[in-house]
Formats: sequence, C-alpha cells, structure tokens
Amino acid sequence: MRALFWLILSFALVGNFALLREAYAQVETPPEFSPEQLEFFETHVRPLLKAECYKCHSSHKQEGALRLDARALILEGGESGPAVEPGDPAASLLIEAVKREGFEMPPTKKLSDEQVAVLTKWVEMKAPWPDEEIEPIIDPFEEKIAAGQEHWAFQPVEPVPVPETKAPDWVSNPIDAFILEKLEANNMSPAAPADRAKLIRRVYYDLTGLPPSIEEVRQFVNDDSPAAYAELVERLLASPHYGEKWGRHWLDLVRYAESNSYERDDPKPFVWKYRDYVIQSFNEDKPYNQFIKEQLAGDELDPDNSAAIIATGYYRLGIWDDEPADKQLAYYDDMDDIVSTTTEVFMGLTFGCARCHDHKLDPISQQDYYSLLSFMRNVKRYGVRSPETVQAASISEIGTPEEKAQHQQEMQRYQAKLDEVQAELTAIAQPVVDQLQGVDKEEWQYENRRLDLLKKFSPQLISAEGVEQYAALITQQKELKASPPAGLEQALCVKEQGPDPLLTHILLRGNPGSPGDEVEPVRPAALAPFTPELEPIQARQNSTGRRASLAEWIASAEHPLTARVLVNRVWQYHFGRGIVRSSSNFGLAGESPTHPELLDWLANDFVEQGWSLKELHRRMLLSSTYQMSSAAREDYLDRDPLNNLFWRFNMRRLGAEEIRDSIFEASQNLTTTKLFGPSIYSYIPDEVKAGQSQPGKGWGDSTPFERYRRSVYIHAKRSLVTPILFSFDVADLDDSCPVRFVTTQPTQALGMLNSDLLTEQAESFARSLLETEQTISDEEIVETALERVLQREPSAEEVSRGVSFISRMQAERDMNHKQAVQSFCLLALNLNEFVYLD
Repeated sequence: MRALFWLILSFALVGNFALLREAYAQVETPPEFSPEQLEFFETHVRPLLKAECYKCHSSHKQEGALRLDARALILEGGESGPAVEPGDPAASLLIEAVKREGFEMPPTKKLSDEQVAVLTKWVEMKAPWPDEEIEPIIDPFEEKIAAGQEHWAFQPVEPVPVPETKAPDWVSNPIDAFILEKLEANNMSPAAPADRAKLIRRVYYDLTGLPPSIEEVRQFVNDDSPAAYAELVERLLASPHYGEKWGRHWLDLVRYAESNSYERDDPKPFVWKYRDYVIQSFNEDKPYNQFIKEQLAGDELDPDNSAAIIATGYYRLGIWDDEPADKQLAYYDDMDDIVSTTTEVFMGLTFGCARCHDHKLDPISQQDYYSLLSFMRNVKRYGVRSPETVQAASISEIGTPEEKAQHQQEMQRYQAKLDEVQAELTAIAQPVVDQLQGVDKEEWQYENRRLDLLKKFSPQLISAEGVEQYAALITQQKELKASPPAGLEQALCVKEQGPDPLLTHILLRGNPGSPGDEVEPVRPAALAPFTPELEPIQARQNSTGRRASLAEWIASAEHPLTARVLVNRVWQYHFGRGIVRSSSNFGLAGESPTHPELLDWLANDFVEQGWSLKELHRRMLLSSTYQMSSAAREDYLDRDPLNNLFWRFNMRRLGAEEIRDSIFEASQNLTTTKLFGPSIYSYIPDEVKAGQSQPGKGWGDSTPFERYRRSVYIHAKRSLVTPILFSFDVADLDDSCPVRFVTTQPTQALGMLNSDLLTEQAESFARSLLETEQTISDEEIVETALERVLQREPSAEEVSRGVSFISRMQAERDMNHKQAVQSFCLLALNLNEFVYLD
C-alpha cells in the first residue's frame, strides 16, 4: 500500500495524469464498517490476533517484514505480499497460512477450526478495523533498557523495617519476622522446632561438612542451657573445617580445577595455593569485599601481600587450549570465560550472552560486554604452548618486601662468591690458555676437558701446585652451583602485558577477525544510574590499573547486586534454595525473590556488619526459621508444594564430598589433622583411568594417610574425576556451578554396594569394631556401628534387626563372624538416613 502511494506521488510529480488516474483507481477507499462488524472484530478477531500472531508480527517483532496489528499494514503485507484481500478469503495469504495450505502459521501449532472460521468470516466482511493510529516499531533492546530502569535487582539496597507479626514469641531475630509475616498473610504457621539430635547433625554438616560424634550429640541433647545452640554454632564457626566446607562452595562458583582440560589435561602449577587461600579466607572471616578485590586485582591493590597475589590465580582456573587452531579466537574464548564467570559469580548477571550480539533477555548490550572485557584486556594468556611460557605468563615469586630484600642480598652474595671462584680459575689457567693452539685450543671450550689440558702442560706451563689448586676450585664451584640460596615461594597468578592498555574493539558477531568500534572501560549502561562512579584508573608499573578500578566498583557497598547476590547464595546453601532461585541470574529473565524485603534486609545488614560472612551465618543459623523441623503437612503441601514460604525446613542429601568424608569417618579412617598443601590422589580403578586418552596420566599414588584426607584436597583433574564424587553430582569443573544437581540413579546404589572403595571401607569399619581390647557382643557392635553412621542412638528394634542380619549372614551365606560384621557395616553405609539430612 505504501509503495502504491509513492507510485502515485511520482506520477503526479512528473505530470503523467493518465497513469495517475489509473494508480488512484487501484487505491481502495477504506469502507465504513458497521458497529456490528467492529464489535465482531473486537470480540473475536483482535483477541485471536493478539494471542496467536502478535508475538512475531507486531510493533515488537516483524518476522518476514509482516505486521498484523494494523489494517493498513495487513493490506500492505510483508515479503510474500499482502496478507489479506478484503472480501476474498481464497486469495488471502493469511487464510491460506492458518489453514496450512502453503504457509503454516502459527508455526508451533494449528489453529482450531473455529478460529480459522473467525478469520475467514472477518476477511469476508472486508476486514473491519476501527480507525486508530499505527504504533511505531518498538526496539526490543530499548524495551529491555526501560524494564531495567524498574528492575528490582538494579535498585539501590535500602534499609528495610522489620515487620510486626501476630506471634512475636516465635521470632528469634529479624529473619523470622519476615518469614512469619508471609506465613501469617497466607494463614499458615511454621513447623515445630527440629529434634535436637537432628539439629546438631544439620548444623554440623552445614558448617563443617562433617558429622558430629555420638558423644557430641548426647552432650547437646542433654544440655538444657538456652545458650547451648548458640555456643555450638560458635564452636563450629571457629573450626578449621568450616573453611574447608565453605571454601568448597566458593570453588564450585569459580570453576576451580587443577588441570587444563583438552587432550593433554596437564596440571596447573601451584594452583592448590589458591584453594588454600580460599579456605584460609573463610576461616579468618576475611571481609567479603576484600575477598573480591584480592581475586580481581590483588596484584594491583596490594602487590606486597602474598595472599593477594595468590588470590589472582582466579584468572587461571579455566580451561586452556595449549594448541589452538585459531590463537586469537582461543584468547577471546579465555577472556569470555573470565568475563562470564566474574559477572555471574559477583553480580549475578549473564554478560556472556552478549559476546556476539545484544543480550536477548537483559539490558546488556554487546558494547557493555566489550567495555567490561576492556578492564581485563591486558591480561596475558595463561601460556602459549610449553611449560616455559606458562612460567613466564602465569607464575611469580611471592614474599613480603623484607623477604624479597633478604633473598636479593643472599643472591648477590652467592653470585659474588661464584664470580670470585671464577676469577681465581681464570687467573690460574690464563698462562696455559695463552699458549694453546690447534686442537688443544678448541678442546678448552669444554669445561670437562680443562683440567686434563692443564695436567698435559704441567709442569711446562703450570706447576703441579697450580693444577691441584685449579682442581680444588672446580670442586668448590660445582658445590656452589649445586646449592644456590633457596628461592622465594612461587604462585600461579595473573600477569599483564604492561601499563599501556591494549585497544579493545567490539567484535562483530564475536569474531576476532571482524573488529568494530573501539570501546573504553566504563560501567554497563543499564547499571550506570544505580552504581557508584568508577575509581580513577591509575596505571601501575606492570599493569594498567583497570582491574583495580573494576574490583573497587564491584566491591562497593553502593553496588546494588554484590551484597544481594552473596547473601542469597549463603541462604541457598543453608536453606536448600535461594530467596532468588536463579542464584547466578538476577537479570530480567531470572526468578523474582520470594521474600524481597528479607533479601534487602540481609544485604543491608551484611554490609553494615563489615561484610562478615560469619556474622551472616549467625543471623541465619540462630533464627527459628533455620531450626524448624522438616516435617510436612498435607494441607500445606497442597497449597505450597515447593515450600516457597519456608513453612518448614527443606531436607537435603549430603553432597558428594560429604558422603565420601562421612564414609571415611564411619570407618575411622578420615584424616582431619592435616590442612592445606599440595593436592592428594584418591584411589581410582584402572577401568576408570582407561577413559583418558593416556590412561592414568597425571594421576599419582598417595599414601593411605594422604588418600584419606578430606575430599576438598583431592587433585581436581578435569579428565579424571574420583568415581564416588562423580556419582553423587560433584560440580562440573569447566563452568561456574551455582547449584549442584541432586540426582537419584542406579550407579549410586551400585557404587555404594559394590565398589572397591566401599568394600575397603566396610572392611576397615568392621575391623575397628572387632579389634578391641575387650570382647563385645553383636548388640554392641550393631549399636556402635549405627551410632557412627546415623549420629544418634538406634532403637531397640534397629539393633535387633542388625543382630539378626549378622546371624543370617553366617547361617545362610556361610560367612564367618568377621565377614558377617563387614556385610552389616556395608549395609549401614547404604542406609538412606546416612546420606540425608532431616
């Protein structure tokens, strides 16, 4: 239709009135529609078009250049021509498409016969439509920008008043008030308090990843002091095992692994020091904002702090292709891994989706993505190919200024001694060297031939005493070279190209071969109105200073996402799911918080308490909400099956590492006295190693003492995962893992019943029960075994069943007593209660 008007205008301008009259004859004068026809349209046609067509053919989107949200645009049509011929359904593409006689629209389903009849009748009526203005085409990204201005997660975190409730006696701290307010609004009440034996087991695993002993359970159950639970929480927060448990959560998020992936999957040197840094940071309750800054820019913000340098190993945790087909693409793949991980982990935003185009769901443009990348653009790639390049690009000596100065002095003294010995050697040999000719002169180039040459020309050119003195100096020189001063500690860390920033361009469709506009390090546009200004960027001696500016911005108390994302993660780990279920996606497509006021209260309080994670734990663990039973009510399950209102505590299965560690603890093999240090190698059957391209490559053989250390210290090799950890859903090592899957599958039961590991541990378990100084009965054996596995006193019925099992194994399976006890220990380790927290 528009083309026709332009045609008419062109004819008029050139004075071709004959063609002008013919063109005017082609223009349909819009008919006047009756009220009944317009009512039919509004009642039947417009709702149908909105429901089935506007998603792809409206002001929001124009598939095939077709819009169906205005009569004139329908008659004009799209790439295939007019969509409707008024009064002629048989000639109308729209009717042909909905009948699926050529085109097939809508593409995902067929309209009902009644819906097709409505559209057919409407066309027969010459497509009645009321007079109305045509909406301008809406830019989808502009829509997202507008939505982002109102998005809850981008708004500043403000203090939130604690609500009043009808049952204040249940409220132990403000958390309970927010939970109870919603329960009361829905005419619901919280579950009763958890049994004390279940509560101590719950909080032990939550804070340390280990079970309590039966003695600790008995003491807590029998302690009537009102302060008993709070004192228990304090003891666990002070335990060195707290950092091992909560460090593991962080390692999941930052895709911690100790090898590079791909075919060779070689180890990353010194990467275990980053793991130790994380564990130590949690144990010492390092403020979270400092924890952020050390990982993103510790080398720029605190270059003399060894821990801060180790923290920047964060940049080296991802996979590394040491032999890429396209080096530039491999570099940007590495950078994308860093950008994606950083934005998801610290801000809960999926910036990685904007690498090739504007984000389809969030107000994050491709320019925002590359602007953020520009903060890290100068970071050297992990290496080029050889270990030497990794050493040059990713390994640094670390130490305090005093340690570095002392080491430098020792090296100077050492070098001076070497130079002194060399000068004496030269002085003694010089008279001979000056006289050497021919083959002898050539032979002198080789150090191992020099002493023989001196002997050859003694005593003519050098005395026998001179030869002896030369030989003594050679020995001294060898000894010096064999024992240089101990070097400084080394660490895997980030390094930059230098203080001058490399240019950063938008890559068209993410292709390094198609650079677009240059970008600078600025805040993402959608967040600019709600976040603090960037700190001025100041270059350092060996880096641009841009990462320091980024770190300060993310770690700012004024940033609307940082504290919210972290407190939500801690809530998730304690309560089974986050207040925001999509814990790494706080964007427009993420899930809304079920308790937004509680989330903001926690975030605000977290910052006010100095970004202290241990204080955040206290808030949550001392609440009545955390201490609730997991007991269900049928009527509540019908109304709130997902427990969105937190009317009870969510049961959970133990994590993979908790299961392995608990097996060792039950068999009294677990080594908990040694923390930190190089990783250990668990036992892996040859059948599993055969899955590698080079079976067993890179997997060492630790001693039993080392093999029985906690799972967090197992070498995290990407191509070879310890079977029991793999079976029970250990985190994927290639990407950030905000939430672990919890699966139930046959291989879990098979491994727990038949694997070498469980057979070995059941045998140790039985031996620890039987090899005592005094003879014990089967009742005592069963009782002790169940206490170790369940951390509670078993019932008389449970003990009786266990004793009967041991007897039947001897009578029916021809086992001796030791074998029967071993079978019972294996059975006990396979109880559901062993791997589930109530």
